[in-house]
This record gives sequence, C-alpha cells and structure tokens, in this order.
Amino acid sequence: MADKTPPVINPSADVGEYLALVVGETGTLQEAMGGYRIAVHHTGAFPWDEVFKVLLYRDFRVFVTRRKADLFIEAQP
Repeated sequence: MADKTPPVINPSADVGEYLALVVGETGTLQEAMGGYRIAVHHTGAFPWDEVFKVLLYRDFRVFVTRRKADLFIEAQP
C-alpha cells in the first residue's frame, strides 16, 4: 500500500535547516547562489532518498557530481 503522506508537509519550512538536520554527520551542507551543495562523506549511511525527495519536490534541479573520490549533490532553484 502506498504512503499517502504528502512529500512537502510544510512548504514554508526552511529547506536549508531541514537538509542540515537530515544530512547530519554523513555530509556537509553549503548554500551556494540560492541553491545548495552537499558533500557526501559516508555514502552508505547518507539519506539519499530523503535528500532527493526534499529537493525535487521543491522544484530544485539536482546534479550529482564527482571530484576525485568525493561525491557532491548540487541543487539549483
């Protein structure tokens, strides 16, 4: 049975604060030109699904990039 809970419960909530709470110690969140850049430190414990859900349901364009061995999620409004 599908979950009927809406993905965006409070659209006026601060996305940056929520992302920082969700990411915790598994990554680092930086604000960049109205968007966000998240460095992923621990790929196994990182909450990929929740981060993508928060960003995509708020109409951010999301890119996953790699620099050497590091993964980054870049989100632009």
